[in-house]
Amino acid sequence: MDMIKNKIKNLLPIKSKVFLSYLKNINHNPYNLRSLKIQNSSISDFFVFDRDCYQLSFVAENIRALLLGEKVEVKHNFIFFSSEGNVLHKKIVCSSEFFTKINLEKFKNFDKYSSFIHFVESEYNLDNFLIKNQKNTSLKLYEQNRGYSIYYPNPNSSGTIVHGNFGGIRKDLKMIAKRSLLSHVYTPIYKFNKFSDYDLVFNNPTSKNLKIKISLNNSKKSYDIEINSMGTKYFRVDNYTGSISYESKLPICRALIFKNPTPNNSGTLDVFHS
Repeated sequence: MDMIKNKIKNLLPIKSKVFLSYLKNINHNPYNLRSLKIQNSSISDFFVFDRDCYQLSFVAENIRALLLGEKVEVKHNFIFFSSEGNVLHKKIVCSSEFFTKINLEKFKNFDKYSSFIHFVESEYNLDNFLIKNQKNTSLKLYEQNRGYSIYYPNPNSSGTIVHGNFGGIRKDLKMIAKRSLLSHVYTPIYKFNKFSDYDLVFNNPTSKNLKIKISLNNSKKSYDIEINSMGTKYFRVDNYTGSISYESKLPICRALIFKNPTPNNSGTLDVFHS
């Protein structure tokens, strides 16, 4: 039977294989069906902005320069959103470096925690690189713009660095992240300690409101939050020791954890995924 299945698979076009694989894992696939048809689009992770940091910087990568092994001029674009999911501000930085450290300004209308995306524009098309290097493929490729945020709680801090949350947001603000039909429970492999405070920061990269149930497993208490599309919310945890679980219809639902959050001049801030 396995031999027959393998022969049938070999006869199928690559696009059919991708589509069937998507259907097989539909309840666990983080992207919607539309994502299979993306062309010439730039996709961003979803990053968290902390208003009360002394400084927040972003390390942006230049994929074109990295692929070519030489400097290529690009535009690093940033779009910032309020906690309710509304566009607050836009920023553009031009650079030809392989990696660029960019300081992000704070504005009065920023909430305690908000979110932003980052995408790159350039006259150099990545498809040209594939053609030049004879990298033929029948699949449509898209550019994944990642990066790292550095949070400085005070002027003397060396900063704490972390990558973005799961995003899947196009530069035209179309969202390819999806909610699944089934709920997923995620429990970080981390023991929270009552001697520290924590902000669990969630953002919503989908086109609809997102409900998340937060369970403090050792106290058997649970709390519900709801986040607008492109919005951000946080949940403060203090005087608690044990594990915490998140239940939602996101296949990937991980909070960005701010341990001993800002304002913090004691040097104990830590920001991490778990």
